[in-house]
Amino acid sequence: MLDWQIVTARTVVRPAVAADAAALHLSRGQMPFDPQTRSRSDTEALIAAMAQRPAIDAAGWQQFAVRARSDGRFLGDIGVNFDTPRNQQAEIGFAFAPEARGQGFATEAVGAMVDWLFASGRHRLVAQTDMRNIATQRLLERLRFRREAVHLQSWEEQGQWFDEIAYARLRHE
Repeated sequence: MLDWQIVTARTVVRPAVAADAAALHLSRGQMPFDPQTRSRSDTEALIAAMAQRPAIDAAGWQQFAVRARSDGRFLGDIGVNFDTPRNQQAEIGFAFAPEARGQGFATEAVGAMVDWLFASGRHRLVAQTDMRNIATQRLLERLRFRREAVHLQSWEEQGQWFDEIAYARLRHE
């Protein structure tokens, strides 16, 4: 895993590359809550910028593509916002294509990333999700994240305010 490739029974998780941009863009745009609004060219630029980071786990966001181990099809992505080494923390987020949902791919891939982040020295992981996103809440709870807070009206979209739930897990939990 030194090259940041994580292989599970059914998935391969690795840093996103230019060839992932179209599928990642489409998947992120099909999210039921807070779909991305960036253009495809912005997604391509984002991935290109991540390739220029001094290290994959340098402070800031890094997107990881999740592909099916059997046939290489794009399943989704996991974003990791690495904190400074001193803090030993990271934030995770994820999006899976509609055709990959409900089959355990997200639990498998995100669970493997969580395990890898703890094994690589992270002490605390956090995640936030829209209050309406029950599937993500259940996934985080299956992965032993605990609900830490509810942020009321924490983000606005098209004139409507939405609540978020903050989750966290410590390495020893």
